[in-house]
Amino acid sequence: MRMAKPTLWITRKLSDATEQRAARDYDVILNPEDRVYSGDEIVAMSGRIDAILPCHSEIFSRDVAARLSDRVKIIANHSVGVDHCDLAALKARGIVVTNTPDVLSDATAEIALLLMLGAARRA
Repeated sequence: MRMAKPTLWITRKLSDATEQRAARDYDVILNPEDRVYSGDEIVAMSGRIDAILPCHSEIFSRDVAARLSDRVKIIANHSVGVDHCDLAALKARGIVVTNTPDVLSDATAEIALLLMLGAARRA
């Protein structure tokens, strides 16, 4: 007997290759219009999903965390920070929150160097 795949909600439009790869392991709910969801929409959707892959634009406030379905087990952010998540409220609900630290470190350093070179050139 085949086990049902967990349901993953990808809240923002990602590359086609990334979305296709996710669909191999999960029943995926996508956002082809790349719209930003409100807290009420996140809560309404939460009864259908096991995992959420949001960006920093979706806000998981204390209120949203309190109203999420017990079905949600993880919020796996594809952003560096977690300042859009009330970590204490989500932890109290037993919801794991992850992020992607250092994913932008090289790009940020490169931009900083380019800005310094640009400023030095104009001095």
